[in-house]
Amino acid sequence: MVTFPSQSEAAATSRGGGAGITAAVLALLGGLFHLVGVAGGAVLLAGDGDLGRSLLTFATHLVLAAVLITGGVGLVLAKEFGRVATIIGAAAALFVYLLVLVLGASGVYFLGLLDGDVPLGYVGVLCVPTIGTLVLACLPPTGRWVTQGWS
Repeated sequence: MVTFPSQSEAAATSRGGGAGITAAVLALLGGLFHLVGVAGGAVLLAGDGDLGRSLLTFATHLVLAAVLITGGVGLVLAKEFGRVATIIGAAAALFVYLLVLVLGASGVYFLGLLDGDVPLGYVGVLCVPTIGTLVLACLPPTGRWVTQGWS
């Protein structure tokens, strides 16, 4: 007679590939978003009169893109460094988005924002997938995923 594990037993032995792969996809998409920001930062460097803001925008996008893409690829490969890089990248991105809001409220604009109102909705939309990435990367099933991998 064939016996099937109960739902709780199956959940307890799950390797967490769903959470790990979803976190990887979100990290890669976040990294691609910031690669577009790198291009925008390069354009700002070429034409903006404020060199400090342009360099800050370019460097911030470059670092976030590098860390998130590294983390996403590492998670796809089921490596611990991928999980760590994804957590660091998502946390850093959240910090930067909150910094954009705080500094924008005081009249300091960067990350591609020019003088004017800080688009609260835009920053909020950025935070949703970033929080999802961070939560999924921190979940215990993702930890199992990076220790047990594809096998």
